[in-house]
Amino acid sequence: MSNYIALSVDESGTKMWNGHFGMSPQFFIYDRQGNRVEVRENPHGFKRGEKHEHHDDPQRIVKLLADCKVFIARRMGEQSRRQLVRKMDIETVLTDETDPQAALKAYLAAGPGG
Repeated sequence: MSNYIALSVDESGTKMWNGHFGMSPQFFIYDRQGNRVEVRENPHGFKRGEKHEHHDDPQRIVKLLADCKVFIARRMGEQSRRQLVRKMDIETVLTDETDPQAALKAYLAAGPGG
């Protein structure tokens, strides 16, 4: 089982997603050294021009990101965040950064739990 880091990213892939983590159109997946492993499309995420339902079900995203132990986002529902931390052992990080690379670098510089 991997210990990757997932960042919620907008459709363009140039900015952190400004909505809730679970609605992100895609996720950038990184290893602990800061190397991008892959980009994962979120089948439950927002897609411009399509109808979508807002959900607050962290289990949907945990299945998609089963190999990730850190979720970095600009926003996350408080109830979902508590479930992720307490029941699913996921480290959740909220950031003010809009640039995915800056958000990742800040997390890596602070260290786990930082």
